[in-house]
Amino acid sequence: MVTYLLRRALLAASAVVAISFVAFLTFGLSFDPTYPLRISPDQKPRQVVLHAYHLSDPILSRYWRWLSGIPTHGFGTTVSLQTTGSPLRLASPGDPIGPAIWHAAGISAELIAFALVLTVIGSVVVGVYSARRPYARFDAPRLLTYVAASMPTFLIAYLLRRAVVGPVQFTFVNGVVQIGQHGAFLVGPPTGGLVDWFQHMTLPAVALALGLIGVYSRYVRTAMLVSLGEQYTTVARAKGLPERRVVFRHALRNSLVPFTSLLSLEMGAVVGASLAADAVFGLGGLAGTFLGGLAQADPFEMTALVVVIAVVVSAFLIASDLLVGVLDPRTRVTAA
Repeated sequence: MVTYLLRRALLAASAVVAISFVAFLTFGLSFDPTYPLRISPDQKPRQVVLHAYHLSDPILSRYWRWLSGIPTHGFGTTVSLQTTGSPLRLASPGDPIGPAIWHAAGISAELIAFALVLTVIGSVVVGVYSARRPYARFDAPRLLTYVAASMPTFLIAYLLRRAVVGPVQFTFVNGVVQIGQHGAFLVGPPTGGLVDWFQHMTLPAVALALGLIGVYSRYVRTAMLVSLGEQYTTVARAKGLPERRVVFRHALRNSLVPFTSLLSLEMGAVVGASLAADAVFGLGGLAGTFLGGLAQADPFEMTALVVVIAVVVSAFLIASDLLVGVLDPRTRVTAA
């Protein structure tokens, strides 16, 4: 198992490096962070910025300089356009990218993990309920899953925010924006403490999980119908085991293996959907970093964002592989 984990970690690291190369080339060739200075009649400030960040160098040289500097400088800094002095130079370096983006990644990872827990619980409940009533004329939970699966995450998040939180009031106090909210659930980034975390994180996690439950409960239902018709469940019933034990101990466990594998394959889409819930509720996760880097056309910040998302997806993929190994011992034998 240790060898398997090392192979998976090495494969994930290779994938992250490849993704960083593609991302850096894409953003480096497409984005020009000095675009606000292009309209100025004096192009000297723009030339200073281009020289300071090597934005005019060949793209492969820029990528190697950025990649080799990660062990010592992290992801570097954002592009600063402020110049001063004579001779002209940068007034100050940009903001460090690493600390802010890793903090945002932590919030997004917490949101995704919370939503996945809700997804597993909801998919199992709905899937088992529907599988035990396969010939029902009207299956309300199954109908609701079709509705949830057909709605985009940002729409679910917006409707939840309007229905539960209501309008949010913004006030300025001593030059600081304060959000006036009332109720059990709040909008904005969590500020500390388990209760505060739960108040800020629950609705975004529910919004993200509802669409996933709408998709994956159908997989659980199908897998349960197959498992309940297998020989081992027939033998278990013939031995006199209670139906509840047959369903949950035998059929459900085997049904969770394909469900977990399918969910792991969609982790990239899950992370992408989490950005929508993050943006609607203003959690301060990777969505804010994405919008900020896109507005500034900063290739360094956008590349760092893609790399961090790749790391988060790889971590969840490895965790899902371990979970599949726990649920199905045959995969552990195959890995060995």
